[in-house]
Amino acid sequence: MNGDSGKHQAVLKAIVEEQMELLRLSLYVATQGPTEYRGEKLSCLLSEAKLKTSQHIALGAGQSVHTIMKCADWRGIPVRDLYPIGRSVVESFINASFLLVEEESVAERAARWVRYRAWKEVNRQVGSGEFRLSISSASGDPTSPAEFAEFTEKGACREWSTFDTPSRIRRVGELAGKKAGRRLLGAYALIYSVSSEVIHGSPFGVNFFHQAHLPPNPTVESFREATGKQVDDILINVAHAAAGYLNAFFRSQGMATPYFAEQELFNRLLALEGVEPQEIDFLN
Repeated sequence: MNGDSGKHQAVLKAIVEEQMELLRLSLYVATQGPTEYRGEKLSCLLSEAKLKTSQHIALGAGQSVHTIMKCADWRGIPVRDLYPIGRSVVESFINASFLLVEEESVAERAARWVRYRAWKEVNRQVGSGEFRLSISSASGDPTSPAEFAEFTEKGACREWSTFDTPSRIRRVGELAGKKAGRRLLGAYALIYSVSSEVIHGSPFGVNFFHQAHLPPNPTVESFREATGKQVDDILINVAHAAAGYLNAFFRSQGMATPYFAEQELFNRLLALEGVEPQEIDFLN
């Protein structure tokens, strides 16, 4: 990696690390109890369903961000393996934000779906025609237990949410503010489509990975340099997703000081990419 690229990534990683400090703060105050941040006393009270869903997901997303950070010096073909992790981070922060700010019944349904999905994992069919497997946890009646009727009856939604991902982002924007929604939308738009192609091993996905950021007359070294830029792209994606979640969390919980800090961090991210800063909002 050349000097300018190395400096760019160093600044980007510093921003993401500060975001992770804010994420740790949000997880602590949500799960452990009141604390203080820059002179402001913070406390929040989430229901059991929201704790078990939104906070577990946010924790997992943060861990995956740290995995990407530890692999940020990768170059060449191994960089391809960071796309699924980046995609997981983005979708996790979207889902955590949605469960955090939506009404209680949404988190409760998600918690019930976890039990249904655990049953479904060992009671399902895979494949087609003569290449078909039936997996069952019982030797008797294969029908689903009555407690899962809301997911199994005819016409029922079999997923944890009745909203698709774009609609979840929209709901976050409606309930937690446009900044949170737009940050999540940016992350989703930047990585979702191309990561799907890479993850599923499509011809386009393979071609994209080997061509992105390459000069007209590529060399082995320019390919390595190009994959370094792909690492930066993935870091920018997860930074947008983390910013969306943090903005939604601190705004919905009325935490003024960390809410301000998140916006300052996001403006630093925008400045790094040559984008004009956003006006900072203040909570009363």
